[in-house]
This record gives sequence, C-alpha cells and structure tokens, in this order.
Amino acid sequence: MKVNKKFGDRIFIEWEDAYMSSGWTSVEKAKKLPDVYCKTLGFFISQENNFITVAMSIGKDEHSDVNGILNIPKGWIKKVK
Repeated sequence: MKVNKKFGDRIFIEWEDAYMSSGWTSVEKAKKLPDVYCKTLGFFISQENNFITVAMSIGKDEHSDVNGILNIPKGWIKKVK
C-alpha cells in the first residue's frame, strides 16, 4: 500500500487493531474476537515499508516536534482518505 500524502497532510485511516486481554478464560471465548475496528484522524508524518505514522499534533514544519504518535501496520489498514 502506497499512501499519496506529504508531511502535515490530514489523513483519515480505518483499520483493525490487535486485541489483548489478561486473566483466565475458556478456549471458546478466546476464539471469539471482539470488534476492534478503529478510525483515526490525524496528521500524516511518514510511511515506511510496514507502517504509516500519524500524529495528533504537529509543529510548523517537518523539522519541528510532533505529539501523539501512532504507528499503524499497513497490513491492518482497510481504508485511507
């Protein structure tokens, strides 16, 4: 997947997240995955071979600091706008 965005562009990503729980549970309950579909709206930072990086807040240019970083594996992404 190649995303046609540049630093600072707004990006909307729909993706399936991983799920984790702790404690004992039955095998049957473990096999039934909950709905972990996510929607993220942020600023495009970069893309690497396996993931896209977005931020909640950015500075004035790509040499400034960023805040609220999220790396989403490309294999988990369902839609990008």
